[in-house]
Amino acid sequence: MTFMAGAKNALAHFQTNRDFGVVIWLFNIGAERYWHQAPTGIVDRSEDMLVNRMEDMNLLLCRRQDYMIVREAPDPAFLNRLRQFGFEIPNFLVPNPTDPLTPISELVLGDQALLAKLKQIAAEEQNVYFMPFAVTRLEEQIAEACGLQLIGGPAEASRVINDKIHSRSVAVAGGMPVCKGRVCTTVDEVRQTYQELTSEAPYFEKVIVKEPQGASGKGLYIIENESMLSSLLVRLGRTARKGGAQWLVEGWYPCKADINYQLYVSPEGDVDVYSFKQQILNGTVYIGSRMPANLTESELQQYRDYGLKIGEQLHKIGYSGVASIDSIITTEDEIIPIIEINGRFTLSTYISFVDSLLGVDCLFARYVKLATDSPVTYEDVCRLLERENLLFNRQTGEGVLPYTSGTLPTRFDEAKNCYPGRLFILVLANDWGRIDKLNRQLEQLLAASPFRTVGAV
Repeated sequence: MTFMAGAKNALAHFQTNRDFGVVIWLFNIGAERYWHQAPTGIVDRSEDMLVNRMEDMNLLLCRRQDYMIVREAPDPAFLNRLRQFGFEIPNFLVPNPTDPLTPISELVLGDQALLAKLKQIAAEEQNVYFMPFAVTRLEEQIAEACGLQLIGGPAEASRVINDKIHSRSVAVAGGMPVCKGRVCTTVDEVRQTYQELTSEAPYFEKVIVKEPQGASGKGLYIIENESMLSSLLVRLGRTARKGGAQWLVEGWYPCKADINYQLYVSPEGDVDVYSFKQQILNGTVYIGSRMPANLTESELQQYRDYGLKIGEQLHKIGYSGVASIDSIITTEDEIIPIIEINGRFTLSTYISFVDSLLGVDCLFARYVKLATDSPVTYEDVCRLLERENLLFNRQTGEGVLPYTSGTLPTRFDEAKNCYPGRLFILVLANDWGRIDKLNRQLEQLLAASPFRTVGAV
């Protein structure tokens, strides 16, 4: 099987050459458990089920000839709305048996009929590619068993890259700016580094302590005073006693902008730097994105230059595929190009091509946590938006577009005494003034709606 000639970014190639080949998409979020020993803790089953059903956002990238492996066949009303908005709907494959919590790649590997179907697709179609959210040993096994060309990984390189300490080493190796701080291996070193960062110029008011692994804000601790430090050190001490502990301790910079940008590293080492977004964060947790980011031409060029250096470093350890980079621009207008590298898709990856697909200039992606007294369907949300003339209109090219259905509140959680859910939204228009107005109208609508919201942005 030959790869697409001259394409240094496979993901972009699939979006701009929409009739080319067949892609099998898999939203295997939670790959960290296979790369690293996951710590045990309190399990929130309803939250884990919601995260797994975020698989719907893969539809923002699919084409009609593609296949999407899902835990649950999507709501037909949801798919019909997406068609009206301008998206193409792929073929769906559901593992048997399926359940809402087992990692989806394990479900695939346990379904011999599904593996046979994937093998048949690979044999009968031309240019078939397997593009998962992330690459672990499980996705490698699926590709090998079915004769699929895997895009991304390999698993060992992905494991190494998804490590915050390695992210810092990439910047250092490439001669790029890094946050002031250091890697610590003992609790005493963490305490000493905190003292240095808060008592020596440039006198940081806050310090962040990072565990090497973790996603969605996990393993990140913002320390604002000695009391918070003491409490954290007790916790870190338990980890240190097990041996081999490492933490990255850095100053917390006042920043003008949190910028996410995407890289695609081809197997040959070509690097594409694209899709610059301004991130909206609640502390260290991603809430949403503004695209395109408000960057000057000089800043864009600096980011492109840094991205090429980062891609070169990733290729040296054998990595290829999508990498999502978080960075900051400080209040002193310094770009720190790597805060974290994700050697996998992120939520920002899925919205990278929506603006060009739908023909809009401005996009604001956000989500709202819901806690409702009764189930809420995708049609319920759309009808609510329609009554206020807020639902995305393909002819005018603006409006509010909910882009997942499976994350909505449909399962009752007895412990929480509600139906928990997440409403993922794109606010689309051709200028930021209209985006701001639509956002204000959306806020007012949600506040007056029967939906109880928790943590709305």
